[in-house]
Amino acid sequence: MGDTPVTLGELIGFAQSFMPPEEAMVQFREAYAGAGRVLALERPANDFDISVAEEIISRSVGNMESLSIGNMVRAFVERGAISIDDVLSIIQGARLYFEFMQELVQSSIEHISQGISVVDQQMRMVAWNKRYLEFFEYPDGYVRTGRPVADLIRFNLERTGCRPEDLDAEVAKRINYLKEGSPHNFERYRPEGRVLEVSGNPMPGGGFVTSYTDITVHKELERQLRSANETLELRVQQRTRELELAKLEAEEANFSKTQFLAAASHDLMQPLNAASLFASALLQRTQDEELRQFSENVVLSLQAADALINSMLEASRLDAGVVAPKLEVFRLSELFEQLGREFTALAEQRGLAFTVVATRQAVFSDHHLLRRILQNFLSNAVRYTGSGRVLLGCRRRGNVLRIEVWDTGPGIPQDKRREIFQEFRRLKTPEYDKAEKGLGLGLAIAERISRLLNHPINLRSWLRRGSVFSVDVPMGELQQQPSAPLHQAGNPSGLEGVAVLCVDNERSVLSGMQALLEGWGCVVSVATDEVSALTALRGRMPDLVVADYQLDEGVTGLQVVESLNLAAGRELPVIIVTANNTEDIRHLSEERGHLFLAKPVKPARLRASMSALLQ
Repeated sequence: MGDTPVTLGELIGFAQSFMPPEEAMVQFREAYAGAGRVLALERPANDFDISVAEEIISRSVGNMESLSIGNMVRAFVERGAISIDDVLSIIQGARLYFEFMQELVQSSIEHISQGISVVDQQMRMVAWNKRYLEFFEYPDGYVRTGRPVADLIRFNLERTGCRPEDLDAEVAKRINYLKEGSPHNFERYRPEGRVLEVSGNPMPGGGFVTSYTDITVHKELERQLRSANETLELRVQQRTRELELAKLEAEEANFSKTQFLAAASHDLMQPLNAASLFASALLQRTQDEELRQFSENVVLSLQAADALINSMLEASRLDAGVVAPKLEVFRLSELFEQLGREFTALAEQRGLAFTVVATRQAVFSDHHLLRRILQNFLSNAVRYTGSGRVLLGCRRRGNVLRIEVWDTGPGIPQDKRREIFQEFRRLKTPEYDKAEKGLGLGLAIAERISRLLNHPINLRSWLRRGSVFSVDVPMGELQQQPSAPLHQAGNPSGLEGVAVLCVDNERSVLSGMQALLEGWGCVVSVATDEVSALTALRGRMPDLVVADYQLDEGVTGLQVVESLNLAAGRELPVIIVTANNTEDIRHLSEERGHLFLAKPVKPARLRASMSALLQ
């Protein structure tokens, strides 16, 4: 060493150049107290003093690879390798630089809302902000540069209630985790009720930086939201049960309503059918113009009542969900032929030309429900067209077949095109006033059926030029085969001398039917059950059988017809008439090759059906 040895006090002053003076003195006192030595400032510095100074200065400046702390300290003590003035000058510059950088870093992190703490690779505190101190409520001066982070971890564990016997193991576990340098993220619940989100990441040169975000408000909102969701779920479940119960009650009410309407419609149809037949027979036999007018009004009124009851029954069955589509692939020509026979005579009565454009296409749909849609389209077209023509045809659009009904009627104003699909809404036109009065249910029923089948309905119209109602139906996969030409009914064949057997359990209906048919020149025999029908067969063999579906004691007209065919030794032409206008009965009748008519029977339709069968 030089002639004048450096004292311990001068060595401490040298260390104070790297940190706040009071902090350097605190660290020297702690080191000497821990080693059991006396801190004598006037005595010459020895090797122990030098090692303590090296450690304290290293903790203050961190990892400095370009400068050896130990050599600097020894050079200062020995006053040989570097003069005191040069050392102080270097140290002063280094101190100012470190203070500037520390202030820069400190000011940067001080204004962050998160708490920040930074430790070096020796696991000592090197930086923090005020928010960090607030979160953990450290005593004043407890956190300082160079303080081992293990002390802070121990302090926090003691405050959170860690058992004394577990403290060392818990501190070691956390220190090892920091040394491994693995990023982490977790939530910490503080004793005072604060919730912190802790995110830690290693630094490139060693050490670890940790941020602490106060998420107490967020967690409280999350708790409230979770509680609200649980309450809402309970309310939804309760409401769902109430809705399910209400739905069940509504379905039961709909089913009861449907059953009632079905039973009531049958009982109503029987006298209506008899009245309609008598009125029609009276109309065709009387020559008095005033009486004819009265008879015609009676017929029209009965037909309106019939249409209303049938439409209400059909609408109620659709609303109740008791109509299940029976989807199948079938040739459209079969349906077109049936509709052609049905509407040709009606169109001719109104002086309209009716054309069915032949097709070979097949579709995938419910035969009877699709026919119901087209029946409503055609009925409207015939009813509202004062003069001109009605056309039924189809055109292909990709994998869909658009079936169209064209008319030359008055057209539909733009603002009425949605309204006409609502119940009991009818378009007022001069043609309407002259036509048979509609009830405003046909298009509403057609739209319900289209939704059931998922067959979209379209409408185009031009005022004073006509309208086009169409329905889009999926194409079927049947091979395209040439179909038989459509039967276009012209004037109905003469019924003079045709033998007709009428079977019905209501004698008033039989009397009305007999009067109507005899007015057309038919030879009529009647029967009320299977026995009387077979008895009538022993006389003249009928050319045609008109049988009610629902007879007495659960017997059906189909069963009576089977017995008649067996006794006759051949298949007799048959028209099944019934007040139970359901798709099941219609389908069952047509499967056996019979025509189907709903009561009350319209004379024009009955005549057209009889002519078609006899041809």
